[in-house]
Amino acid sequence: DQNVFEELLTTEEFFFYYDGDNERMQAASDRIKRIYAHFKDLDWRNFGYEELSEHREFLREVKMRSINPDNLESGNRQGSGLRLFKKSMTSITARLDKGQKHAAPFDMYRGYGSDFMPGENVAKFFNYRKDNWDWSPIQPAKVPNRKGLLTHPAWLVAHSKNTETDPVIRGKWVREKLLAGTIPDVPITVDAAVPEDHNRTLRDRLASATEADYCWKCHQRMNPLGYAFETYDDFGRFRTDESLEYPEHIVEKKPDEAPGRNHLLDLRDVYKTTPIDSTGYLQGSGNDSLDGEVRDAIDLTERLAGSRRVRQSIIRHAFRYFMGRNETLSDSKTLIDAEQAYADNHGSFDAVIISLLTSDSFIYRKPIED
Repeated sequence: DQNVFEELLTTEEFFFYYDGDNERMQAASDRIKRIYAHFKDLDWRNFGYEELSEHREFLREVKMRSINPDNLESGNRQGSGLRLFKKSMTSITARLDKGQKHAAPFDMYRGYGSDFMPGENVAKFFNYRKDNWDWSPIQPAKVPNRKGLLTHPAWLVAHSKNTETDPVIRGKWVREKLLAGTIPDVPITVDAAVPEDHNRTLRDRLASATEADYCWKCHQRMNPLGYAFETYDDFGRFRTDESLEYPEHIVEKKPDEAPGRNHLLDLRDVYKTTPIDSTGYLQGSGNDSLDGEVRDAIDLTERLAGSRRVRQSIIRHAFRYFMGRNETLSDSKTLIDAEQAYADNHGSFDAVIISLLTSDSFIYRKPIED
């Protein structure tokens, strides 16, 4: 409970595909590694029932999914125990034969769940391939090209459109939630649509629609902040190039279904790309040394973490949550005291809560009248 706001914005460590228990995750990974070590040097791809039956004792110990060591011909609707063994080993081998230290303990194969979003697909959002993922059982763990809340896939997906990023919404969130700014509603006379152009990036198309004088009066508060997040696509995946996802730009068409229901394959079509521009501009941090051009989202988050205005904004949102109302001028002392409590206690959010809940604003709050 130290430097909570700064850590929220700048941490490089994340939880992903994790159940909350490091020991249990380590044990699950070790089990998969043990299976891999036992069979990797054997010709398991050509095993018959007789060859597999020689490993009954080992199979009893490791308990591979839906495989009954005493009746290898039984299984489930995906096939016999022998077939399930080979499917499982194909998946295990892909996870460990490229020198990975650990194996993510997701299902060995997919059944009906192939039609739904399996939890391990979170790897793709963090730019990991499931067939070459050196997953960490000890978490939180450092993830490349990530820094804090604003680069987490969950936040990026929540502030995207259905098929593309949304620099306006991303920038609006930063302006209103972290920089205590306000953005007027879109005038009813404005057609808020980005023009189609199959050969230009979203940023280029958005700029042509919003940088006219009439539009820029409002968009100058959002676009320069949102542009910094163009290093992440609509699913929150880090990128240096933007895919031009139109039929005429397909470079490689992938199959609609994975051969043999291989759930490790990436079935996204490959498109022609063009470099992205993630430069933006921070204005209104309350500190002239922080304001200015930013390289990308990570540069932006580092500057925001150093802004006192951002700290005050987060405390203001905490005030609204606990009081159930917006702040007024008479709450000034409460907010000042809460910020001072944060600073005096090495960035403790607990100290902020205690300060708010022992303030006159909370103690003498009025009941809500019907």
